[in-house]
Amino acid sequence: MTQPVRRETTLHLLLTQPGGTEVACRTLTVDHPTYYGEHVLEAAWAAGVEGWLGRRLAFTGHGTGEDGVTRATCAWQLFTPDLTGAAPVPDELRELADAARASTRTPWFGPHWHADALSWLDDELAAQDRPRLGTPVVLKHWQISLLWRVPTRQGDVYVKAVPDFFAREVTVTCALAGVPGAAPPVLAADARRGLLLLDGCGEAGGDPPAVLRQLAQVQRATLPLLPELDLRDRGPAYLLAQLDALFSDASLYADEHGPHPDALTPEEAGALRARRPDLEAALERLRVSPVPLTLGHGDLHGGNVTTRGKQVTLLDWSDASLTHPFLDANPAYLFPDGTDPDPAMLDTARDAYLREWTDLAPLDDLRALHADATLAGEVYRALGYFDGIQGAVEDRREWAGAHLWHLRRLLPAPVSGA
Repeated sequence: MTQPVRRETTLHLLLTQPGGTEVACRTLTVDHPTYYGEHVLEAAWAAGVEGWLGRRLAFTGHGTGEDGVTRATCAWQLFTPDLTGAAPVPDELRELADAARASTRTPWFGPHWHADALSWLDDELAAQDRPRLGTPVVLKHWQISLLWRVPTRQGDVYVKAVPDFFAREVTVTCALAGVPGAAPPVLAADARRGLLLLDGCGEAGGDPPAVLRQLAQVQRATLPLLPELDLRDRGPAYLLAQLDALFSDASLYADEHGPHPDALTPEEAGALRARRPDLEAALERLRVSPVPLTLGHGDLHGGNVTTRGKQVTLLDWSDASLTHPFLDANPAYLFPDGTDPDPAMLDTARDAYLREWTDLAPLDDLRALHADATLAGEVYRALGYFDGIQGAVEDRREWAGAHLWHLRRLLPAPVSGA
């Protein structure tokens, strides 16, 4: 049995009043994750501090010590109506206090968004005779999305908010809601404000063959919807056109704000560039394949699916695009992190997906195309960060090297014993 991770996080709460400029501080020690904003409010409430989240101001991981405890330091802005009892900001946190005063273009980082969103939520739930039974629980609160779990009399529902650059998720999710398992049930939506109210649809995760079979069925069933979805082009031709930028020094060393800890070494950069002919050939074969471009998810992994009974549901269409469908279908992403699935398990999941396409080509031909897509799919996923999130977020430092994780998966495996 896997032992739970033991944590010790120093949590700095930089407290501000809506409309005010004064900043105060409370420092706590917590034993739960705080990076995404989860558990922060509960820790504050337990310490007698009422409020709602602003932005994460800093996070530093310190690794796991010899005692087995994983330590970190995290700082969050907390809006509060009352600064009574809070301490002055210590000198070492002055820079973070200044950041807490700065304006923001991420809606839920601002002082008034929380109250407005609660009002919208309560109005929508009241219209459906489904009042909430408690305070929303923060699951994620960061630059690219907000996610709450909300208890109601008929079970949990979820509020998701997305920024302008992910506004497509609202329209795509609503359009897909009529296709079984394509998206969670939509209870309400506000495209202008980037808000979705979603019903629960099972437990996180799914059996990889079942997930990929569902993906193929969704991709085929949504072909008639493509004209109304107005999706971004992320097909093989587009990926080919982006290789120069993706393989440039600026991309591989990710040094816009100084040396990046995840930057490729010159040796790694050379090895990656040596794979370019293979990638170009794979993308060209995908481009001319008999499989049509259709709806692409862009970030399909085990955390973006749920299962209830035999029904698998796909979540999180922020990266939706028009692409070669096989680029989404890497079964390795559907197994739990840290696992090394047996090749036979990967093949079983792959074939469950490909059998949904055998009217277009023989299975062996589809397997060859899938091998091309597994290789090129890392470029597809890397571009979701490189020409998507990285240029759109308010604080680019958080995402500066995110694409490099996928590009490293293209490097040759190290020789055993080397």
